[in-house]
Amino acid sequence: MTKLPLVRWTLSRRVVDHSVQGVLIFASVFLAFWLNDYRGAVAERQATDDALVAIINEVETNQEVLARWAPYHAEISQGVEAELAEDPGPGPFNPYAFMDDRGIFREILTSDSWEVMRQGGVRLDLETRLAVNRVFQQQEYVDRAVRATVDFLYSRELFDPERGEENRVIFYRLVTDLHAQEEAMLETYRRFLEVVAAPS
Repeated sequence: MTKLPLVRWTLSRRVVDHSVQGVLIFASVFLAFWLNDYRGAVAERQATDDALVAIINEVETNQEVLARWAPYHAEISQGVEAELAEDPGPGPFNPYAFMDDRGIFREILTSDSWEVMRQGGVRLDLETRLAVNRVFQQQEYVDRAVRATVDFLYSRELFDPERGEENRVIFYRLVTDLHAQEEAMLETYRRFLEVVAAPS
């Protein structure tokens, strides 16, 4: 039986140097990609955390606004209801007699953080995203109720003395609806903050 000759491989110093340099280049490129992805993930997490804080702050601010105005609108509604019960008869109706110098609504409910969230780049989990959408979509009902009441106060029909009784009923319904929307919204704000802003 013949033995095969042993083949000895020898690597020149140059080949070893090139191999080491190739490994180092590959490792540095891989590390650079990893660091880039890591930085992107950290920035995305920070943007999401910042967005959630902004949403919570905005909901709390809107809650404070409605907490100031809802009792006032309840008083207006009760005043008009009392006048309706007395049946004042024909004649002009002056809705400003039931309001003080605050008018009907002098603040705004904002939704800036919701708009930022909807533009993308914020990766909230699905449950939180749905909760945020529900809050701000419901808030639009309050905005519409405010606009409807304000539009009525600037309508020509309000100055028609022959439509006093009709205007009284319309104003009562508008303010009552506005107050009901505010009360429902305050409850939604409360539940949202309990779930989303609660420490985990």
